[in-house]
Amino acid sequence: MATYGRGAARFAVRVSAAIWREEVERFAVRSPARVAAERERRRLEDDGLSVEDLQRCAADGAAGTRLGGLVKVYVPMTRARASQQPFGFVLSAGRDDRGLYLALVAYGERHPRPGTRSVYERAHKRLHGRYPDQ
Repeated sequence: MATYGRGAARFAVRVSAAIWREEVERFAVRSPARVAAERERRRLEDDGLSVEDLQRCAADGAAGTRLGGLVKVYVPMTRARASQQPFGFVLSAGRDDRGLYLALVAYGERHPRPGTRSVYERAHKRLHGRYPDQ
């Protein structure tokens, strides 16, 4: 765990270049989803995330996702109501010689239109090798 500013405990966040390409760069350059993710990336990597920023993912989601132990952050990362934050980052905890950190697992729409995979389905696939309905 890293500490930043005002003594608040924060988790460092690591973003793999390969996962960023797969999760964010799949969106058009000026799309709202990509613009929102790119705006938040610097804050994630520079400032980390506090416990208050995080919400637990459902261990067993309604769409068949299994994301126990993962956390999510709504994007844009503001104090607005969740319904005003259409995108999300899903992250997993890790530990190395520098301490605890969060790593990006998936990014995308939280509740997309039919035919588009949600960020939660994408996270499920990354963890389990297939989408929950496969």
